[in-house]
Amino acid sequence: MATSQRRDPFMARHFAPQHLFLTGALLIPAFLFQPNLFVRVGQVLLFAQLATANGKRIKWIYFVVMVSSVTVFNLFTPFGEILFTVGPLSITRGALQSGLEKGVTIVGLVFVSLASIRPDLRLPGRLGGMIGRVFYYFERVIEGKKRIRPRRLIESLDEILFELYRPGERRAEADGPLRSTTTLGYAAMAMLVGLNWALVFLASPIGT
Repeated sequence: MATSQRRDPFMARHFAPQHLFLTGALLIPAFLFQPNLFVRVGQVLLFAQLATANGKRIKWIYFVVMVSSVTVFNLFTPFGEILFTVGPLSITRGALQSGLEKGVTIVGLVFVSLASIRPDLRLPGRLGGMIGRVFYYFERVIEGKKRIRPRRLIESLDEILFELYRPGERRAEADGPLRSTTTLGYAAMAMLVGLNWALVFLASPIGT
């Protein structure tokens, strides 16, 4: 009985790691400069899909809890119009919107990093090599996150990091095959960057 061969994620098939990293670097300022919260939420959903296309698994419960926590803590510094009160706490429009913006921004940046960084990223120069190596270890730690236990956090992290540092592993990683960006990859890069930057100008108020 023949077994099906696992295909590489879309991003791995069509993007060189350097071009994928560049795409993420160009998307970040377009995301941070986006003034419309609803558009920013849409960008977060897009980045999540890109992360999935890069072979990452998104566990939404973690990010929902993150946005909710940031928003709740932000409500303790109320400002702006009062929407309603919960006991002694006044829920204001300004604090609620600011908390949502902060939480959504954090999650969006995480998704961009998941979408644009791969373990085979190689940046030029000695500093670039060090940065690429950091990303490689980050990816490997994320892969082993199920082995991290809150009650023995330091010990479980040490075990994963000790397993990562093996003699000769760096040479093997650096000698892997280089991937090139396909025509479809270049088209996707132009569309993603162009769309997100166009949204910045379309959502910005004209005049003051």
